Amino acid sequence: MTKTYFQLQRRIPTLAIDEFTQKKNIHWGTYDYFATADPVHDFLRNFPLRQNCYMISICVAGHLRIRVNGEETVYHADTLATFNPTTVIEGLEISDDYRCYLVIFTKSFLIETSNNIYFLERFRFLGDNGLQCKKLNEGEKATLIARINNILTSQKDTAHPFRRDIIRNLITILLYETEHIIDTDLQDQHLNHHFGQEKMLLDYQDLLKKHYHKERKLDFYAGKLHVSTQVLSNIVKNKTGKTAKKLLEEMLLSHAKVLLRSGEYNVSEVATLLNYTYVEEFSRFFKRKTGTTALKYSKE
Repeated sequence: MTKTYFQLQRRIPTLAIDEFTQKKNIHWGTYDYFATADPVHDFLRNFPLRQNCYMISICVAGHLRIRVNGEETVYHADTLATFNPTTVIEGLEISDDYRCYLVIFTKSFLIETSNNIYFLERFRFLGDNGLQCKKLNEGEKATLIARINNILTSQKDTAHPFRRDIIRNLITILLYETEHIIDTDLQDQHLNHHFGQEKMLLDYQDLLKKHYHKERKLDFYAGKLHVSTQVLSNIVKNKTGKTAKKLLEEMLLSHAKVLLRSGEYNVSEVATLLNYTYVEEFSRFFKRKTGTTALKYSKE
């Protein structure tokens, strides 16, 4: 019997903080939050996974190559990235000199003393699949690292009776600082006459990340953006050199490759995950885009 999409999604493991950090958080007596500026090479896993927490990372040296929801991304020095519990991450490569400042926390920790269970929803960069990659200038990097260093200092003060509350407040300040940096960046873009098209492209890419496994027709995305498919296609082509349909198909194909190579799913199950009614339709799409069959690719 073919498994449903949601049954298959549950087979991608979700790691708790102590599993993700190889129990390094236990040393500091933290179970629902953790911060570090130490090397994190052993945190990287070479298989798709989720974590049950939010993560904020600032790369300060080296590079990290990972797949985020099936899309390959490389992080270099001076880049900011955030991930939420729905993000599927797969490690590909990490340089020996890679260093980052990393803050991890669960939603339950941050809202523990708040009556507002929707507090995190106010931060746009934590929504959907997080902020994949943002280049920081020196001032922005210094501001965020200073905030994280405050968290690190308080984390080491294990005897402080209010350490937990202090760190919660310090993480909240970090979130507001990050949101401010992103808002400022958007305001600067507003001064650019290309902002409208750039925003349209970003909105389209955000919609793709959220819906690509369910919606494969451009009409859906154009409708969400309140433009015609022709206008959407022209803007995407102008800004990326690729058609809107090609971006959609690239994301589908990338995710399909991750699932096929994971060893967890057969071709029929991958087709179900990507919301194909008929496995034959998925197989034709994969063969047309790669020149090989999905079955053969999964066994390579």
